[in-house]
Order: sequence, then structure tokens, then C-alpha cells
Amino acid sequence: MNIPHFIDRDDYLQNPIMRKFLKSNNISLAQNRADYIHALEEYSNEDTEKAQKVEDFLLKVIKEGTKDLCYRQIQNIKEWNKNPDLVKNKIDEKYPDCPKSNILHYRNTQERELIDYQIKTNENGLVSKIEFVFSRLFLCGEAGETGDLVPFPVFVDVYLDEGFVVSRGKAKTTMYYKCEDDILVTQNGVNSMDYAVTAIDAVIELLDAETEREPAIVKRYVYEKLYNIYNLYSFTPEKVEEMVNKEQERVESFVNGFFSELGLNPRNMDKARLDANILIEKFVSINGNNEDIFKNDRAAYLTKVRADDEVELTRVDTASNRTVPLQCTEAFFDGKKSVIKSKQCKKLDLVFKRQDEAYQKGNPLEVQFGVRKNYGYIKFRQYAEEGDIQNVLQTIFRS
Repeated sequence: MNIPHFIDRDDYLQNPIMRKFLKSNNISLAQNRADYIHALEEYSNEDTEKAQKVEDFLLKVIKEGTKDLCYRQIQNIKEWNKNPDLVKNKIDEKYPDCPKSNILHYRNTQERELIDYQIKTNENGLVSKIEFVFSRLFLCGEAGETGDLVPFPVFVDVYLDEGFVVSRGKAKTTMYYKCEDDILVTQNGVNSMDYAVTAIDAVIELLDAETEREPAIVKRYVYEKLYNIYNLYSFTPEKVEEMVNKEQERVESFVNGFFSELGLNPRNMDKARLDANILIEKFVSINGNNEDIFKNDRAAYLTKVRADDEVELTRVDTASNRTVPLQCTEAFFDGKKSVIKSKQCKKLDLVFKRQDEAYQKGNPLEVQFGVRKNYGYIKFRQYAEEGDIQNVLQTIFRS
């Protein structure tokens, strides 16, 4: 087997995941990327069983990895959507030329085509998930230069039980529709996430489902979802909470004292107590090297928050140094009150714990959540294996 050029060109294959495959199959570890790829090809040429192993591995890494995920929530799921035979008939009717192939063997064109699909059922024989694979060729390269035709697969998964349709595609900024003489021009540029959402919408139409597309409504929905995630992963560590609780008598005395002495309106006392508690928590949290207590007791931790409080006309845009928990910096507490009052977040960056860190030491899983136009998105900054992707998706589903 010769590994298709686009898999290497677009960095679907990354060194840690290749090392994992080579070691798990007792293949001598190579010294560099080119040697990794050569070792994979040599192994696949030994016999048909090993060739199938390598093909399965390649198909796996094409779907997982450094990806942009986009999602829409669906309503009005029909009874027939749960019947595998009726779903299959509907897909075959809509896409009669679907070759049931895979991205390694499919001969792409410059039109988006459905090249494969899988219908997954639960223990009751009802459809729980439908997996679609779409693909087409795009010109890729830098504006003003001659582009190369490169396959761009988009995976669309329907999670019927959860009520979500999710796309996955490679994060690309150098993708173009057909240009004259294949010279790339800016006006023919393609936003890879917007393109992936057109495949989501095709699937939603196929299922005769409903989804919200009004941008203002979708943004409000996603902002509230991100606030729930913010709460989920920014809880106060037990050690810090104990120290704050010990100061409650002092807080009460202080707030009562200056409100009484200055003749302030008692209606604002709760706000004053909140400010006082945030102040104590802030200086306990940023005191010394406290990073570990904001990492060890949670599945993910915040590194960046963006939120607006339209009533108070305030904006929060805070970030820590890449993988440092935002919660042990002053910036987190300077914006905490506004986030709590607005109960919305526009964008979140978090670092998630990997399910298997053996080959990813020093390469934390950084994930960004946000909204674009009228759909939500999740960006994986580093290679994510399938289990990690599903773990992050569950955060969206549950919130």
C-alpha cells in the first residue's frame, strides 16, 4: 500500500498516533516522520491481514485527529427515523449512486457526494446513530498560486438519542472552489466549517427533522450552553472553598459594618457579600503555585473565557498562558462576577484530560467551544483520539 498523498499533505497522520500503532504492532520505531510512513507502508505490504490493519488505522486517523466539529440540535424526530430499514431506504432513495466505498479508494470529483454510511442500532433494534461520509475535491494552496486538487472528507454523525447532528472536517484555511487555470483567488475561498454545515443541513433535510437557524436564537442557546460548561469546570476546589467558608463570619461583619456606617441601601448587601467572597477566593487561588489543585479534581479546566453582560455593558475576555488554569490567575476573578450575572459565555477554551496520555506527553488536549453564524462549533487544537472526541461531545450533549 502507498499511503495517499493527501493524508500526509494535510497532516492527518501525526507522529504520536503513528508511534502508538507501530509499537502496538511490534514494528521497530523509526526516527522521523518520513520513516514512520515508510514503516507503515512496509508493514502493510507483508500480507493482506496487515494491509487491512493499516487501512483500518488510516481510516481511523482520517476521522479523528485535529478537527473542527460543527453541530445543530434537532427536534421533531420522526418515528421512522428509528427504523433501520426505513432509514436505509430513505438514504438509498436520496443517494442512489452511493458507492459504499471509503476515502482511501473512492475517486473524488469536484461535487460533494455521499460515499458511505453506517446505521447503528441499540439493543432494541432501533436506530441510535447514523454515520455519513461525504467527500469532494477542492483546490488547496496559497492565494495567487496554482492550487492542488485535494480530497476533503466531511463526516456527519446523527446522534438520535441525544438530538444532535455533528460534522467533522479538517481545519483548513487554504481551500478554494474551482478557479480559472487553477490559480487561487480570494473570492473563491471556502470556509471549511461553513462547508461542513451544508452537509449537516443535507442530512437534516433527509431525515425530515427540524432545527433552529435564526442566528440570534442559536447564539443565545449556545451561549447558555457554554455558561453551563463554564460552571461545570470552574467549580471552586474543596481546599479553596474551605478557606473561603472560614472567613464568612468576617465577611458578614465587614459588610454589615460598612453598610451601617455609611448608610448604604441594604438591597445591595448580597452583591457586597458576593464581591467579598470573590475577593477572598481570588487571593487564595492565586497565592503561590496552585495550578495542580485546579487540574487534578476535574476532567477539564478553563484557559480562556469570553462573555458579555449587556445589562451592565461589560465585556470579559480573559486568558491564561495556554495550558495554565485560568482559575489560578487574577483575570479569572476579575471577570467572574460579570459571567455569573449574564449567565452566558461567547467562547470557551479548555484543556481536557486524555483517556490515553502514553504517547501524548507534553501535548495537552486544547479544545475551543464557540458559535459561528447559526451553528455551534468545537475546535480540537491537537490530535484527539475517538474516545477523547466522544468525551468532549458528551459535554455538549449534557449541558
